Amino acid sequence: MTGLTSPAVSPAGQAAAAARELYRQKDYISALAGQSDVELRERIRETVALEEQAMQEWLDSGDCYIVSLAGKVHLPTCDSMKRFVDRQAAWGLNLRFPERLRGDSPDEDPIPVWPLLKTRAQIEAMPRRTACPLCKPDLAHLDKARRTVTWTYLPARSLKSKHFGTEFRLPEGTLLGPLTKITTVETIDGLNFRADFEHAEAPVTDPDTELMYQTGTRALA
Repeated sequence: MTGLTSPAVSPAGQAAAAARELYRQKDYISALAGQSDVELRERIRETVALEEQAMQEWLDSGDCYIVSLAGKVHLPTCDSMKRFVDRQAAWGLNLRFPERLRGDSPDEDPIPVWPLLKTRAQIEAMPRRTACPLCKPDLAHLDKARRTVTWTYLPARSLKSKHFGTEFRLPEGTLLGPLTKITTVETIDGLNFRADFEHAEAPVTDPDTELMYQTGTRALA
């Protein structure tokens, strides 16, 4: 695995990403086969220097998290992330045994992984997140409790002027829209009731019709 993301969206990050990309190109790998260990180490050090600059820019921003392959959120200072953040250490095995880059490596891909770097905003956008139990980043302020809508039910006869503009639905979910007018007329035959809603196909004329409207939200357990 040659890395999960570009190092950073910056000149240093782009240069580091370009250097890493070279190791994916077959003609570049073929060219390395003819180089001495000294030349290979020099190439590696150039790549390391670019990656270190990109990593330092990211660390200096102060808005830094790392997401592991297991999906856990880490601080860049986490002991378990040191081998990824320290690019000298990440490339250490190749510096000791540069022949790995000539194809003489038991690994399918000898290029060290570039960590998945995230900002706070990107962590907030993740649908699920788990804090590393070792470095224990405080994600409490990021956790968004799942919520559900709460409804108030009432018979149409209970509609008042305070309900004008409130959006109503029938219990099965049919949208009636905002209440716009209530008409109640007493006749010799009884009470004539009518409630008009902005999106209803017809007015509600049965005063016992059950209506509902949203009154808030509550957290799910």
